[in-house]
Amino acid sequence: MLCGLIILGYASIYYYNEAVKYQDLYNQAVENLKQLRTHMLVNVLIDYGNETREWYNETRILIGATLFDAIREIAKVNYTTSQFGVFVTAINGKGGDPGYYWIWYIWNSTSTEWEIGPVAADGFTLHHGDIVAWRYEKPSW
Repeated sequence: MLCGLIILGYASIYYYNEAVKYQDLYNQAVENLKQLRTHMLVNVLIDYGNETREWYNETRILIGATLFDAIREIAKVNYTTSQFGVFVTAINGKGGDPGYYWIWYIWNSTSTEWEIGPVAADGFTLHHGDIVAWRYEKPSW
């Protein structure tokens, strides 16, 4: 009888601990699903123009965020504003060299090439899975 009570007590504790563990896993999965409904993932490259490149893959940003919002999430950004939008002057302290500018690009998976951004960074709304790059370069124009 005593052995039966010991076995029953051990089994009860074991199954209680398992139930708590799976309840925690369930709650964590629910929280992750909630975030997926409000966030999206994008990939951002920062090319400093000196052979230094940093990828920020699967950067989590709010749905409806702009490219400017995304770069501010991952880097220290200096910028000016005008009627045409924001103009990034430095990223992580890199900027200000004569004739060099921070220019952004988006990866076109259809043509498999980088395309220069069509608008200012604060005017471009990102979508889940977008691949964008910031390059510090001397433009040919």
